[in-house]
Amino acid sequence: MTFRLPLLLLTAAIFVLSACTGGGDRAAAPGGAVDILAQVTAAKTVRVGVLANNPPFSFQIGQQWAGFDIEIAQGVANHLGIEKVDFVPVALDQRSSSVVNGTVDMVVASMTITRYRESKSSNKVDFSIPYFQDGQALLVKSASPIKSYLDLNGKKVGAVKGSTASYYMTQINPDATVEKYADNEALLKALEAGEIDAATNDYLVLSGIIANSEDPAAWRIAGDRLTTEPYGIAVAQNQSAWRNAINHALLALWESQDWHASADTWFGATSKYASPINFVMPVYPK
Repeated sequence: MTFRLPLLLLTAAIFVLSACTGGGDRAAAPGGAVDILAQVTAAKTVRVGVLANNPPFSFQIGQQWAGFDIEIAQGVANHLGIEKVDFVPVALDQRSSSVVNGTVDMVVASMTITRYRESKSSNKVDFSIPYFQDGQALLVKSASPIKSYLDLNGKKVGAVKGSTASYYMTQINPDATVEKYADNEALLKALEAGEIDAATNDYLVLSGIIANSEDPAAWRIAGDRLTTEPYGIAVAQNQSAWRNAINHALLALWESQDWHASADTWFGATSKYASPINFVMPVYPK
């Protein structure tokens, strides 16, 4: 696989880095705030928010967690000398609130870095540098006449609540009606039942839905990726030491080739989720 950085992702990386290294009230935790880095380092335990059924990024096989996001979280912990990782399932639309209210120390859950989530949301978070990128796509029944977003005029498109996909679809085709669902399982059931004409989510998430469905041949992805979605690890704001430590750990994963090994496991040619990946870890100041 080759890993290259698209312009939009580079722009996002620059924005995140400027936030990480800039001054202002986000440079240090305010008086009285918990120092998360000191806390997890002392306890040698970190609580990580993940999506419970989101292959190939995070899912359970029996009692064991698996997926690309799981390996990234574990890798970050290893590089920081944290011995125990407690994976905490969070709903997609509660990823931000789970770090803001202290339920978890960080969220590694296919979460797109956006200015809204950092500056306008009621639950503002900070992000690490990007550790992956995907893009929004469309899932339809194999027999559907829909070939791309251009065929969605007057159609109903399903998306998961709290996802960027639900917002972007209103911009991509304003003539489509967006219906929101609790999770990917509910989304697929709605598509199966004919309640919606298409479902939208990130390409590799849709690939996971297809691969794990009872009849993969019944589904197809219509068209190409519609957006670029840089994924970041979400943390509480005013925790610059914690965020910077995560950034350095992510860079170490890249330089040690551990990132590449995980990407090959989950997206390589021999994976059931095989897909071309274009990504380069952005340079982070040492």
